[in-house]
Amino acid sequence: LTTVILFLVCYFAIFYGISRFTNSYGTTKEGYIVANRNAGLVESTLGMIGCWLTGLALFSGSQQFYNNGWAGYFWFTVPQLLGFLLFAWLTIRINKKVPNGFTTSEWIKKTYGPGVGTLFQIIFILACFGNLATTFTAAFKYIKFIEIGNAEIITGLMVAGTALYSFRGGIKTSLVTGSIQTALNFILFSILLYIAVKAIPSDKSFSDFLTGKKQIGDLFDPTLMLTFGYTAALTFFTGPLMSATHHQKNYAQQNFKPWKAWVWGVPTYFILQTIISLVGTASLASGLEITDASLNQLVLLKSVSVAAVAIFGIAMLNVACVIIDAHGNAIASIIANDFVKDKNKSVNVARWSMVGIAFIVWLIAMQNWDLTYIFFTYGVLRVNLFIILISILNALRKMLKD
Repeated sequence: LTTVILFLVCYFAIFYGISRFTNSYGTTKEGYIVANRNAGLVESTLGMIGCWLTGLALFSGSQQFYNNGWAGYFWFTVPQLLGFLLFAWLTIRINKKVPNGFTTSEWIKKTYGPGVGTLFQIIFILACFGNLATTFTAAFKYIKFIEIGNAEIITGLMVAGTALYSFRGGIKTSLVTGSIQTALNFILFSILLYIAVKAIPSDKSFSDFLTGKKQIGDLFDPTLMLTFGYTAALTFFTGPLMSATHHQKNYAQQNFKPWKAWVWGVPTYFILQTIISLVGTASLASGLEITDASLNQLVLLKSVSVAAVAIFGIAMLNVACVIIDAHGNAIASIIANDFVKDKNKSVNVARWSMVGIAFIVWLIAMQNWDLTYIFFTYGVLRVNLFIILISILNALRKMLKD
């Protein structure tokens, strides 16, 4: 436990140092919440991917390869990629009309009135908490699984450390640190995939297990289609809403062509998600007895070495920090920008909102609820957001005709 705590202290000290450099962007309401930052393409792309990659995604893709093979993984991933493209299209139209940055919730309130605006804000905040809950519950389960010490304390340190560096810099810090953590995860998950493949017995071939435990070789397998058809459609239509922070961060981004980050995000996200998920195939090929398919990669890595489990832990830490930083900032931006009338108080309100959000997330994670139930509740909220999104698109269509 002492070693883990020392590592977390060093980890967060580094990112707190980064927040010192980006703090100058967050001294005003516009800088902290809306962020006049002129973000670059690489930074924006990695930032978006980081927001999209939740704690649940770390396990779901691997589980698909383990159970249903490449066909199951296809239906898990492709709708998300289409969601990226849909969001790119939406971003082009919004930035043509409002190029200088805003929060979406504020725009909805002005366009549709305070009633619809308040409804959107409430659903928005709850959806953010849904994503935060799944990610940190997944992190809590991971810590419990590897038995490295008091899971409550370690999870609390993760939440507190992220809130500390987020407290200073706002959205600019969120974008910079998120892109760094996502870039680091490309390296870490590539190493983990290499370790997993090397762990396969010499008499077995990795490629022989790409159809999964259920041996599904047909992309349009009836059972698979029945199981994933609805989920695929729901993910595609509500995919852009999976990470509510996109609404706040991407539209606020003063970038001449911000849609490029979304277009480049498609292949980049697919590569990262596939690297993570292929460990599921290696787990199946290893021949280990795995009772819970959702934890297949952890069982495999634990059987290999402590170092492999530690690498996965660092990668999960990166994901968890990106999610609480980004989604926490999304909630804080709504509270500070849309509800606080005194402009001079907005930054402090946003900062202390982050602290409160972090504490609530820790309390939720401590309940150790089933991830499926959390995600189902989150999915219902996403459907509500999708209905509101249709209204936004309709308003945009009218705006473009003017």
